[in-house]
Order: sequence, then C-alpha cells, then structure tokens
Amino acid sequence: MTIPDGGRTKQDLSNVILNTANHLFEEHGIESVSMHQIAKAAGIGQGTLYRRYANKGDLCMDMMKENFGAFIKQIDDYLTAEPQPPVYDRLCEVMKQVIAFIDKKSQWFGVLHAHIKVDEKKSDFFQAPPYLYLHATLSGLLREAADEGLIPDIDPGYTAHAFIAVHSPHTLRHLRDTMGLTREEIQRCFCGTFIDPLFR
Repeated sequence: MTIPDGGRTKQDLSNVILNTANHLFEEHGIESVSMHQIAKAAGIGQGTLYRRYANKGDLCMDMMKENFGAFIKQIDDYLTAEPQPPVYDRLCEVMKQVIAFIDKKSQWFGVLHAHIKVDEKKSDFFQAPPYLYLHATLSGLLREAADEGLIPDIDPGYTAHAFIAVHSPHTLRHLRDTMGLTREEIQRCFCGTFIDPLFR
C-alpha cells in the first residue's frame, strides 16, 4: 500500500482533507475558504491537496457524496419504519427533508453548479444519483397514492420531477433571503400548495 504524506494512508489523507474543509466551510462559508487555507489547516502541502482535488468544486462533490449517503439513509429509515404512516404523511415528510437538506447545503450546491457549468464533461444533475433516487422515491409514493384512489390519476414521474425542480438551491435562497421565509414556512407552504390539493 502507498503511504503518502508523512505516513498517512490515502484514506486517512482524504478524511483529514474532507473533515478540515467541512469545518472551515461551516465556520466561514464555502465562498470565503480557499484551497490554500484548506491545505494549511489540514497540515498538508498544496500540491498534495491539488493531486487529490483539482479545485473546490471537486472537493465539494466528494463531500456531497458523503452527505447525500447519510441523507438517503435518513429517508430510507423513515420510509421503512413500522408502522407505516399514511402516504400523505410520507410524501410531506420526504419533501420536508429534501427542502431542509437543500437549504442547509445551498452554498455547496452553488459551487457544484458553477463547477459543472465550467466543466461540460460533468454529468447533468438530472442524470446524477441524488436526482434519480429522489425521483424514484417520490414517484413511488405518488403511484401508491393514486393506486389507493387518494389522489387523481396523475403522471407520477412528471409530478415527482416538478416537486424536485421547484426547490432548486437558487429558489430556496430567494425564498429565504429575499422573501424572508423561514425553512419551516417554506416546508409548510410546499405541502399546502402542492401536496394538499392532490389529496382533496
């Protein structure tokens, strides 16, 4: 096994970089933190950092994979808990968690979006695992509600896409920063505007 950077394994090095970056991002905001600061705080050379991550977008991508894995587990744990809440409650709860996750990580999504625009080789969000997971989960819940006769016979795929698309990071920042809505108000408004009418 290769032992890079003073005897640390590759995995150890990755953990140090990601933990350091996460701490700095939480404390100062993503836009304010440079790759130089991350390398210095992690106690590694800039060359070592850039060999692993070409830029801040690549670093955020790796961090988001880890965060999204924990987010998926949170939703899966809720959806597989017994006894199962009614499908209406499950739809609202999943969307509340989606809104909370995007709101909390909105700066990260902004960096990733800019990175994807610059590097056209990067895959489009609608082909990425986060979108595919959310789309499949929401489509399944909507299909269940339709099969039970609780909502009209809508297209679950289209509706799931609309649910996801309506809360882009840019939209959430506008609702929160310009319109002054809290995360809880945004969650409540979403359920009242998009889910409640389906179940009437």
